Amino acid sequence: MRGVLERAREADVNVIAFVGGEPVGLERPEGEGNSYGLYDLVNPGQFDGMIVSADLTHGLTPSEIENFCNYLKPTPLVGCSIPVPAISSVSTDNENGIREIVRHLIDVHKYERIAFVRGPKGQLEADQRYNAFVEELNARRIRFDEHLVADGDFSVESGRVAVQTLLDERGMALEAIVCANDRMAFGVLEELQQRGIHVPEKIAVTGFDDVNEAQSLGVPLTTVRQSFYESGKQSFDLLMKRIEGHDAENVLLPSELVVRWSCGCLPECIDQAVIHPREVAHTGRLENKRTAAIKSLVKAAGIPENEADKEQYTLVFGKAWDAFLTALREDGKGDDFLKTVQGIVELLQKHGYDFYIWQNVLSTFRRYALGGISSNTTTLHAENLFQQARMLVGELSQRAQAFSRLQLVKQEELLNAFSFSMASAVTFDSIGEAISKHFDSFDIRRWYVMYYGETNTPGSVSAPPPKNYRLLMQYDNRQFSMPTERSSLATGRLTPRGKPVIDYRHDAVVMPLSLASNRFGFMWTEMGPDDWDVYVRVRNLLSSALLRTMLVNQREAAQREAEKTAVVNAQLFAAEQERRRGAEALTRALRQLASLKTVEELPEQILDQLGQIIPYNRGALFMEDVNGEPVLQAHRGMPKDADMSTFQLRYKGNSLYTAVTRKGETLLVKDVAAAEQWSQPDWLPRDYSWMGVPLYLKDNVVGLLMVSRAKSPFTEDDGLLATTFALQATVALENSRLYHEVTGISQMMERMISERVEELNKAYATLEKHDKNKAAFIQVAAHELRTPLTVIKGFLGILQMDEAVKKSSMLSDAIDGVRRGTDRLHQIVNSMLDVVRLDNQVIVPHVESVSLGLILRLIYKDYVEDLAARNLTMTLDDSIKTVPPLLADSELLKKALDQVIVNAIKFTPDGGSIDISARVMEDPKRGKVAEIMVKDTGIGIDPEHHKVIFEKLYQLGEVQLHSSSRTNYKGGGAGLGLAIASGIVRALQGYIWVESTGKDEEKFPGSTFFIRLPLMK
Repeated sequence: MRGVLERAREADVNVIAFVGGEPVGLERPEGEGNSYGLYDLVNPGQFDGMIVSADLTHGLTPSEIENFCNYLKPTPLVGCSIPVPAISSVSTDNENGIREIVRHLIDVHKYERIAFVRGPKGQLEADQRYNAFVEELNARRIRFDEHLVADGDFSVESGRVAVQTLLDERGMALEAIVCANDRMAFGVLEELQQRGIHVPEKIAVTGFDDVNEAQSLGVPLTTVRQSFYESGKQSFDLLMKRIEGHDAENVLLPSELVVRWSCGCLPECIDQAVIHPREVAHTGRLENKRTAAIKSLVKAAGIPENEADKEQYTLVFGKAWDAFLTALREDGKGDDFLKTVQGIVELLQKHGYDFYIWQNVLSTFRRYALGGISSNTTTLHAENLFQQARMLVGELSQRAQAFSRLQLVKQEELLNAFSFSMASAVTFDSIGEAISKHFDSFDIRRWYVMYYGETNTPGSVSAPPPKNYRLLMQYDNRQFSMPTERSSLATGRLTPRGKPVIDYRHDAVVMPLSLASNRFGFMWTEMGPDDWDVYVRVRNLLSSALLRTMLVNQREAAQREAEKTAVVNAQLFAAEQERRRGAEALTRALRQLASLKTVEELPEQILDQLGQIIPYNRGALFMEDVNGEPVLQAHRGMPKDADMSTFQLRYKGNSLYTAVTRKGETLLVKDVAAAEQWSQPDWLPRDYSWMGVPLYLKDNVVGLLMVSRAKSPFTEDDGLLATTFALQATVALENSRLYHEVTGISQMMERMISERVEELNKAYATLEKHDKNKAAFIQVAAHELRTPLTVIKGFLGILQMDEAVKKSSMLSDAIDGVRRGTDRLHQIVNSMLDVVRLDNQVIVPHVESVSLGLILRLIYKDYVEDLAARNLTMTLDDSIKTVPPLLADSELLKKALDQVIVNAIKFTPDGGSIDISARVMEDPKRGKVAEIMVKDTGIGIDPEHHKVIFEKLYQLGEVQLHSSSRTNYKGGGAGLGLAIASGIVRALQGYIWVESTGKDEEKFPGSTFFIRLPLMK
């Protein structure tokens, strides 16, 4: 946008920028074609020409883009990388830029496993960059793998997701990641850093665009530079040709590879600082090199050949060269030279060239100058000048960065102050106060807000905006005002009638005002600062304030409506309050009842809680016994000397209990004096009113509540509350009874469980003692056997050396047989000692990086003869080679694997096979681990033995039928091998298990042993 604005200012042309997001067509209800929201304001008769940015088309199909461009016609159009054939467009050489990156990664760094994070499919630039990547790989004869391509949408977040897709979901091994733009590259870098993957040591990363942040990252990004500034200038020039009626062909801007650190290279300015011996001239006449030096400096700055200010660069570079030669001849301090260096920096900074370009120009200057000096004294003087220049450039860079930070801090302070003022704005007046207070500091001269409809009823963003709108508020001549007139403006007018006054050139930005799903209108702002963040923040804060104002207006309208019915509501409120108090009391009472568990206390509590709901003077609770006879459970308010056994109330010739339970409904006797055939005990005071409430359980009446009032009658509302209370009271009684029964059963079960636990503890103690005795026996037996074995092996060695034995084949064979038996016995003794050491946890692994393949090949060599003798086939799968080094003890790991493999050999019949493979997998507890699988075609193992086979001294089959052998079919042993393997694997922070469908010595289902061990990190 900066390029467009600068060219427009030079040409004295007004520019209005519409920032409204994707132009999605919304169908109008009147059937008048599509609406494009904010872009409906782009009246073809109001503008001489339009530039459509590629940012608008992200996420749209080519047909949707073409429809939008046709909507803007017949106004002359120019696009920035817009894929519409009938529209002139300015675009960047995307294909060559990507090709240069791929060539650099392959030719310089020798990478072949290169991933690509592509942009949105169907978007012109994204497709061009992706296709160029694929074609360049094919041209370099590197096989294209679609699994190395991850989808993206040009956002930072999509870069993070791409890393997760490539590394986690697909498990791809990568050397480099090429991103279709810098934003996605930033996301890739962040995700890799969070995973501890160093860039570029482990994975190189590149981008495309060379945005400002690319050079200021922790690892400066290697990318392709495309000049957005130049693209804006060219778009403006192309549009001016179209407006003037000239033919305008598409413009393709060159792209440039910018090498920084993220690919594994040093920046160009560092490489340029190196001078090779062959570049040192044998002449000291630098005056003859002036033209060539200036040309090299222009190239080092990356100044295009068609740059309008190229002569200015040539002049400044020439002055610097002349000042340098003068400083060398006069042997002075070089102040003039340093001043010209400062002039170079100021010129480059003015045109947007960064610190790396400054350094690159200075490195090229030094490299070119020192290459023509042969005198050591002159070289030293020149180096001093360049060292001073280098320090000056660094100082200027720090000043520039400090000034930039200061400007950002000042602007952020202004924006924060404006945000603070707007945060509390809930009326148009308070919005106006915030605008009046802060807009002058933003250098905003004119600003208008156009509103759709009424202020308290905004429209929806999913519907087309209305055709008319009105001026809601304005800021003009440094004053805020809200017009009192409500006249509407037709679609296409951006500002009120007569505004803006077109007496000077201006730039403006138009933005929609919306929040969540609410659309308010739009704002027109004459641009002051070039920083777009100012206008975005103003738009967002204003939208939020408008929504708050709308909600406040709605609330005030609702309050006014409520005041009209205040009298009626007050009358209803009093009655409702009475009902509410009764309901609240009922809720508290029911909650209290629900918390009671004791059967004895509950009847009294029922009468107490009922008094909290309905005031009464006397009450009684009856519950039926197992024979269906009512039994008094509790009473309240009765005389102290009353004989409750004679308590009975009669109504219409029957007891009150019978009268209520027959109907099953609450009975109200509002006035006992007027009640038909009413009678009660003589000792009971005569109350004014009585009420009987049945207690229901499973559709059966199981009891009755009787309550009385001395001076006032019970009401229908009292009856409703009492009935509701009675229902919950019955449930509480039943729950209390059940709880009492369950508590008794639970206590009995606890006693039984306690007795069983005591028995199990005794049995466990006995087993633990037996296990300790077994371990002690193994240790003692192993040590006792080892000594005579050592003696036997020593004497066997002496016998073998005897001449008489050597001459007798029979004696030699006999001694060999004894030696083999002794070796076998020695192996068993060693196994016994290993088991003891594992049980006592005295084996401390010496962990290091261990190659699994090497360990397995060594074990395989030990059994070559035994396998051949039994016609067994042992295969080491190629997958073992792909497993990274393990974090283990090589000797212990070899011993564990040897025990598992020899177990497979013993239980596989002659002619069978044993396959050993491995893979890397994600363990839910340990992360990435190596999983080793030893699969045989043997007799198999019953599922109930899958765990116990790893216990020491456990034997499959009948021990008395086994023959002692290490590799014979079904050869017996001490039952320690798998216990040793299990103990070693646990010591190495892994685990082992076996899978087998069962044991069958005819069908041979086989077994597979699994071992998981940690990888070297």
